Amino acid sequence: MLSCPIKEQIGIPCPGCGFQRSFIKLIEGDLWSSLILYPALLPIFFLFIYTLLYLIYKFNKGTKVIVASYIVVQAIVLLSYINQLSHL
Repeated sequence: MLSCPIKEQIGIPCPGCGFQRSFIKLIEGDLWSSLILYPALLPIFFLFIYTLLYLIYKFNKGTKVIVASYIVVQAIVLLSYINQLSHL
């Protein structure tokens, strides 16, 4: 697995730390461990897939769903990052 250059240089994890391990756990079928390692993984996948489908099919109010999903994903990333830093 790739190491985090920010964590190597600064010594603290970045907001994306845990994404690779979470993805591997998801592929292995361990959904709970995946959510524990990086809670934003599934919402990011939803956002990515929905955006691709929107680009093809142009859903009604699709942009509003994309913007709302983006805000939710960013909130989850921020909250999980704050939680991760509080355990250092």
